[in-house]
Amino acid sequence: MRITISGPPGSGKTTVCGKLSETLGLKAVVFGQVFRQLAAEKGMTLVEFGALAEKDPSIDADIDAKIVETARNSPDIILESRLSAYMLTRNGIPALRVYLDASPEVRFSRIGIREEQELQRAIEETNARQASEAKRYMMYYNIDINDRSVYDLIINTDNLTPEEVLQKILDAVKARTMLVKDPKAIPDKWGKRPSDRTVGELLEGGVIALDKPSGPTSHQATAWAKAVLHVDKIGHGGTLDPYVSGVLPICTGKAVRLTDIVLSSDKEYICLMKLHGDVPEKRIREVVSRFQGKIYQLPPVRSAIKRQLRIRTVRELEILDIRGRDVLLRIACDAGTYARTLCIDIGEILLCGASMAELRRSRSGKMGEANAATLQDLTDAYIFWQQDGRGEWLRSLIKPMEVLVDPLPKIIVKATAVDAVCHGADLSVKGIHMLDSDIRKNALVAMMTARGELVAIGKMMMSSDKVMASDSGVAVKTSRVFMEEGHYPRMWKYSTDLEGIPLSE
Repeated sequence: MRITISGPPGSGKTTVCGKLSETLGLKAVVFGQVFRQLAAEKGMTLVEFGALAEKDPSIDADIDAKIVETARNSPDIILESRLSAYMLTRNGIPALRVYLDASPEVRFSRIGIREEQELQRAIEETNARQASEAKRYMMYYNIDINDRSVYDLIINTDNLTPEEVLQKILDAVKARTMLVKDPKAIPDKWGKRPSDRTVGELLEGGVIALDKPSGPTSHQATAWAKAVLHVDKIGHGGTLDPYVSGVLPICTGKAVRLTDIVLSSDKEYICLMKLHGDVPEKRIREVVSRFQGKIYQLPPVRSAIKRQLRIRTVRELEILDIRGRDVLLRIACDAGTYARTLCIDIGEILLCGASMAELRRSRSGKMGEANAATLQDLTDAYIFWQQDGRGEWLRSLIKPMEVLVDPLPKIIVKATAVDAVCHGADLSVKGIHMLDSDIRKNALVAMMTARGELVAIGKMMMSSDKVMASDSGVAVKTSRVFMEEGHYPRMWKYSTDLEGIPLSE
């Protein structure tokens, strides 16, 4: 599919564009770099070249014509430029049109760091560039650069990491590629988007990326978090040994019933491996590279699972640094991969022996250490919310439980069928609005509302293709319900969306 990325300077377009290209495997064309290159060829600054473009319409015309030509010739591409969304819309070329925004203070700071400029100079040059662009776009195309009605997705990047911005775009891409079973379904005007929930509602069903310190057990850290947050139910997903630090997902309320999904999520670790002898760096790198991909592992003697040989996938194994006998590794791997065993196996191949000296989990699923909260953070944020009524900090630390079902295939339930599923009914083919493609029979699926709320989890009774070809039958057997009854209106008697439900109240 085509994706356009637009926004003012300093909003993060180029960074996100690169990450999006790498994730989706699509070619990315950054037309802002074309403008920079043309300016450099003439020995001009961007401000000076912008002033020249105000006098010479052919400069913008050539670039913008290239945008349209590139889009027409490439059905799968990412285009980054201020005008790409407008150009494609005017020429009837379909695309997901994304706009990234940020406050002037944040943008000026980013530009100053990127260009190695003083803040005041960055402000002056950025303002001059924006004024020139606005003038040219109105003069040549009658486009108001502040008109955002053309965009499908608008994201403010002030308080988001590039990875979080990327995820929002990926979610929008996925929504566009879902199969539509019933395009005439009643519009979903009930419920509440997860992002609109209050702090109290998030505590009733949320997940926190806790930055566990080295020392306490995972159970002790979880108990402390429970005491801090004053919640009735709490649990952790993916136990860390006492001496291991890093991301420990803490589930609260209803989300505790999703910890098994957390356990199956992939992980990332930063590991310090200590060699027991001197080995040339070239040899270390050669041996370490052999352990990327599918490997056999035997769990260590001190482990909570049965000791039997099993296969795990190490997706990435990067050497971050080598200092003498100390080797710092970044390991992205399947759940259940033992870094301690990996170090021992590497040492055996090197014929010198090796052991794990330190370990930190930097990511669990999509929860990374950049957004992880310490126990002190949780304590302070909770006090601010309870005593001062300032819940913004605590709200930023608690994610909706829906983030835990990201790895699962999704089915969008019709609004008329939601309440029946909340009562434990199985979902019929007639109760499906949209669904992911290529879902296999017997797969575990998440049933969601159109507003992104988790209704229930169930077992797929037929494949996606069978659902699209069928007019009746049970599509999903409900196993775990998370949404309360009555959250959506009871519309059973107005609908034949579910089987086995009486049509009268």
